[in-house]
Amino acid sequence: MLTVSSSTSAWRLSCTVRQDGAMLLSTKISPRFAPILNIRRCSRPHATCVQDTPVDQVELDLFQHQLNLKSPVDTLRCLLLNDTQPLFRQMHLRSVVKDSYKVDFPINGQMLNHSEFRQHMAVKQGPKFRRRLIREQLLRCQTTQDLMRVLAVAFQRKETTRDLMDMDLCIVRALYRARDITTDQKIFGTISTIVSRFRRENLPLTRYLLAVGIKFAARTRSLPGMKRYLKMHKELGFPIAKTLFRAIIAKCSVGVHGYGEIRNGRWSRRDLLQVLLGFEDTAPEDQHHLGLFLDRTEWTQLYGWLVVLSRCKASDELWKEWLLWQDNPLRLKTGKVASQYGENKLRGDYSFIEMMADAGDTRRAWNMLGDSKIPFKDSRTRLRRTLLRDIQYATVWDDQIPVDLLAQYDFELKKVEDALGVEWISLGDDQGYHKPTDTMKQSLEALSSPFFKSEPDFGYPHDLSAEGMLPSLIT
Repeated sequence: MLTVSSSTSAWRLSCTVRQDGAMLLSTKISPRFAPILNIRRCSRPHATCVQDTPVDQVELDLFQHQLNLKSPVDTLRCLLLNDTQPLFRQMHLRSVVKDSYKVDFPINGQMLNHSEFRQHMAVKQGPKFRRRLIREQLLRCQTTQDLMRVLAVAFQRKETTRDLMDMDLCIVRALYRARDITTDQKIFGTISTIVSRFRRENLPLTRYLLAVGIKFAARTRSLPGMKRYLKMHKELGFPIAKTLFRAIIAKCSVGVHGYGEIRNGRWSRRDLLQVLLGFEDTAPEDQHHLGLFLDRTEWTQLYGWLVVLSRCKASDELWKEWLLWQDNPLRLKTGKVASQYGENKLRGDYSFIEMMADAGDTRRAWNMLGDSKIPFKDSRTRLRRTLLRDIQYATVWDDQIPVDLLAQYDFELKKVEDALGVEWISLGDDQGYHKPTDTMKQSLEALSSPFFKSEPDFGYPHDLSAEGMLPSLIT
């Protein structure tokens, strides 16, 4: 079929005029090609393209066979002979075939009826039609059941299975839409099923599917899932970019507020350490843990790595990272001072000190503070309070420490008073007494609860070992 885009080729054919045995070029378009060039410009279909009666499948196959027999040589011959009737006939056949395969999707964004979708997929049409049909159906999926039904139809034939190679982003979008009404565990199970079927059909796995799989494995606290997807990343040679690396750590819900715990609970400390440092049932030469994908020359990855190690109370690993940080190119080169800790060296040293203090090893945190030459008074209030709990390990001293010790005493005493439900009534001259408050009963009931904690521990994985249970019993 000749389209408007073929006007250039028609001009090239018309501009060759034979004069005295020579071929000369002319910029004027011959008027005999005007009806052909204006066919697609008309807003209405041509009179010969109007379909009055429905066409059965036998006639459609016959029309498609006739269209397949056409070649560019036939079109060129019709143009040179100024015979437009075969071209109009060809346009009519194409319009009939196109209208017969036209799919009318619901205008309200709903999916096409499943039986109707299967009928359209069973028609022997080109890959362009099938890909468009699958894509439109995937973009309307709202549940995991809808998604799996669409993929089940596509996996029934080899030609439709190959069309799924370009549908990875559509599948990912459908999974995130389904997350609004279902659990992350079910989403993760759906992803694992899709990945298994892709590998069974020898379809290439894209980094988008693997990225979604490893994110939901972290969300659902699945140790086998993390092990599986980390292994596939290593086998396929897919690097974990800095954005994906930080996303994996964030999905472990190790933030200060720990909002991810509301939906999926907490990681086990033992399982999370396996994901970070190495799996117990894997040989050292076959390890594929998250630490192998860490790029220590990229600060965002390194900072996320320090955060998750501190939440796991892995002070020994933090100390190893501190020793490696001394020779890190990021620390050796100084950057433009944009804030108090704008330089890479100061920012990195302070982050290491803060993470070591959060991990509970204040002795090493004091040693880091002394080695970094950062003044104690320049530290944040939260870090100073943590370090002053073990003042016996102090490696530096300045005028701010006595002031902070007194403020620390007031802060800790206020916590005890709130836990007991009493308040201090001052009489002046350092004299006074404690008075029960209106919330004393509720405070004592909360204090007697087995789940009482003097400080919130959001974002920390739970530790069921004997060493991990002992501090919680003391508090």
